Formats: sequence, structure tokens, C-alpha cells
Amino acid sequence: MTREEKEQAVDEVLSRYEQLGTTIVGDDVSLCRLLRTLEFSSADKDVGEYLCSFLTA
Repeated sequence: MTREEKEQAVDEVLSRYEQLGTTIVGDDVSLCRLLRTLEFSSADKDVGEYLCSFLTA
């Protein structure tokens, strides 16, 4: 999957769920579930930066 395809997929999800980030960060259980399912990948640092943007908001 190319970077452009990944970005398009993220944009499609976010367009359907405008408050997704706020909902996840606002609910400790949901945030915990999300972070537990993620695996660290040094190949795609943009994902980590994206998640950190929610945690520092």
C-alpha cells in the first residue's frame, strides 16, 4: 500500500467519524484498547506522530 493510499484510507475514516480523535482520547478505556493493539513500526513514523498529536492535545 502506498503512502497516498494510506492517507486516503485515513481521510475516509475520519470523514465518516468527525469526532473520532476526541472520542478516543476522551474515553480512557477506548484509548487504552487502541494503544494496546498497536505495534511499533519504525518504518512509518507518521503514524506515531499522528497518535502523539492526540495525546498532547
